[in-house]
Amino acid sequence: MENQNKIGLAIRILSNQVEREFERHIACSLPNGITGLQGRVIDFVKEQTDEVFQKDIEEEYGIQRSTATGMLQLMEKNGLLTREAVDYDARLKKIVLTKKAIGIHARIKDEINRVENMLREGLTEDEINTFFSVMKKISMKVK
Repeated sequence: MENQNKIGLAIRILSNQVEREFERHIACSLPNGITGLQGRVIDFVKEQTDEVFQKDIEEEYGIQRSTATGMLQLMEKNGLLTREAVDYDARLKKIVLTKKAIGIHARIKDEINRVENMLREGLTEDEINTFFSVMKKISMKVK
């Protein structure tokens, strides 16, 4: 099987390309040290109406617990969020954005939208729907 016909490799390459594009624009428009994933986490937490916990972030981005823990600890150290206890379960700590993170959220949202629009450019709604349908089928096989 030739490399260009390997689905896993193609997904990995595309993922890296999209991540690099997003990282490049995040680096230009946001304070030093904020990564693309951190920007997406800020957006995710900001857009939620319910409390957000580490498990929610793990599930949303398909990352492992250790990855989420390290990233959240770094974001806390950099003053982007705090983890606060909840009354109903001593084991849980909700993720709360700081004023610093809320202050840069609009720029993060702009970059997310800009990259998303770039990715959709030139694609029909049918192509986009097909893409998501295929991705869903593949994702179900590797869960």
